[in-house]
Amino acid sequence: MQPNNAKIESAEDESAGLIEKILIADDDKDFRRILVRRAQEMGLEVTEVGDGEQAIMALKTGSFDLMLLDLWMPKCSGLEVFQAAQEIDPELQAIVLTGSATLETAVEALRCGVYDYLTKPLDSLAELELAIKRALAHRRLLQENARLFAEVQRLAITDPLTGLFNRRKLDEMLTVEVERAHRYNRPLSLIMLDMDGMKSLNDQYGHPAGDEALMLVAEKIRKQIRSVDLPTRYGGDEFVILLPEADLAAARSVAKRICAKITSTSFHGEFLSVSAGVAQWSADFPKATQFLKVADQAMYQAKRAGGRRLFVLSP
Repeated sequence: MQPNNAKIESAEDESAGLIEKILIADDDKDFRRILVRRAQEMGLEVTEVGDGEQAIMALKTGSFDLMLLDLWMPKCSGLEVFQAAQEIDPELQAIVLTGSATLETAVEALRCGVYDYLTKPLDSLAELELAIKRALAHRRLLQENARLFAEVQRLAITDPLTGLFNRRKLDEMLTVEVERAHRYNRPLSLIMLDMDGMKSLNDQYGHPAGDEALMLVAEKIRKQIRSVDLPTRYGGDEFVILLPEADLAAARSVAKRICAKITSTSFHGEFLSVSAGVAQWSADFPKATQFLKVADQAMYQAKRAGGRRLFVLSP
């Protein structure tokens, strides 16, 4: 038996405007038809199957928000289907139904993580509908919590003005990449950039203009680096780019491209200016902070030489 799909186009998820999907697995065709009809009336997109093996196949080829599972089905039980579903989507909710209910089976199902446990025949379809609504609401809550947690994590490592990574993320990744470079003898380089004349720009045009200039520099940096590189706003008008698997020559080439893009950017009738330092990691550096200090020294040499230039320090 192939899964039968039915969809009510006008029904939408309450929170996101998307139709929620339910998998109904029961070997009793007549009872399954009742479940399908009620789920469709609730505005859900329904996939129905007649045994556990087909349910697992449906899980592998589609995505669902909720499962209605007969506890005892041919080939695979409802709990076996649920356990397979957990490996695919840990947040997928399940309601188990059975006509041979015992306290032990109910406790086992709930311990496995199913959301609810109903007995057949149902006392009422309203009871089923309420269980479905609660299970779907629980899934939405889990998804929203996961989204909020991911957003908090992102904000914790992101500079709010430029959208680049912040110093906290740099410190974390610098330690990781230095250890990797040391263990496997792989190249690793740093570029440090400092904008020239930022104080004058802020004094003349105001801090909002200074923020705009910083955002322009961040944009130029993003467009000239690889996806594996780590662009960060180090603080104020300083930027640091961590380049794994890049030797001094490669890092110098990247730095030249970035500097060229920045210094060719017109801003309030003048061109932006930047000083840059490039350094490659060496086993002689006792700590990751020493590596960063060397790149900083190279940048300050460029700054002391008049700015608008690039200095490279060999290991």
